[in-house]
Amino acid sequence: VGGGIALGTEAAIDDDGSAKLGFGINVGAEYLITDVISVAPSFTYFFESEVADGLLSLRVNSFNIDGRYYFADGLLYGLAGASIASATASSTIDGLGTIEASDSEVGLNIGAGVMYPVSDSFFLNGQAKYNTPLEQFVINLGVAFSL
Repeated sequence: VGGGIALGTEAAIDDDGSAKLGFGINVGAEYLITDVISVAPSFTYFFESEVADGLLSLRVNSFNIDGRYYFADGLLYGLAGASIASATASSTIDGLGTIEASDSEVGLNIGAGVMYPVSDSFFLNGQAKYNTPLEQFVINLGVAFSL
């Protein structure tokens, strides 16, 4: 099991309403099926971003189930998997209240990572992948514990 920080290239909004880098948190687990193949479900929540003092806000998250194949004595891995991502945009307009719109998409993940052992049960993890539903690259940095 593990967790860490996430950086998504399209996970926040800029002052002009365009996409920009967004930060979030990632939690997940991994189950080794064989010595080199695992399944790794995870959830990434990107922090809400706002423009114009809350006039427009955006929340993005994704649930992922990735398969990993380990190379180089279990240090490096490639990954491929499925993702369900959602985004919610809301706008608060004086006299009208808050208007909200949400959308979800299913897509794929593809990427690579490293699981660096610090001890028998503690690991540092770095991962980069492309998430098709959000059309963004996501970088995760974190720690993992073997149970």
